[in-house]
Amino acid sequence: MRSIWWPPVSYREGARQAAREGAGAAVFVAGVNALFGVLAIFGLQILPGFSRLSLVDAALFSLVAWQTYRMSRVWAVVGLLMNLAGLASRFYQQGVTEMAGIVVGVIILLAFVNGVRGTFAYHKLSTQPRSTDST
Repeated sequence: MRSIWWPPVSYREGARQAAREGAGAAVFVAGVNALFGVLAIFGLQILPGFSRLSLVDAALFSLVAWQTYRMSRVWAVVGLLMNLAGLASRFYQQGVTEMAGIVVGVIILLAFVNGVRGTFAYHKLSTQPRSTDST
C-alpha cells in the first residue's frame, strides 16, 4: 500500500514519484510567491512577508522545481533548505499563532523532504543492476 505522506522509495518508480512531490511543492511555493509578488508591485499587501522581492523567490523555486523534476539531488536539497529558511523566518517574524499556516507549512515541508528522499533513492537505484527473472 502506497502512503500518500511517505511514499516508498525502494523501487525506481516510487523514488521518481517521491521526487515529483518535491517538484510539485516547489511549483506551488513559486506560484504563491509570484502571485503575491505581483500584487505587491501594484501596492496590494494581502499577507505580511511578501514584497517585490518575492518574485526572486519565485524564480529560485521555479529553478528548484525544474531541476528536482529532472532528479537533481543538489537542487532538491537546496529547495528543502530554502523552504526551511522561509519557515523559520516566517515563524520568527510572525510567531506561531496561525494554525493554518503551520499545517500548510508542514505539508509542504514533507513534500520537499520526499523530494530529497526520491532523488537520492532514484540515483542509488539507477546505479544498481536491474533484476531480471531467468526462470
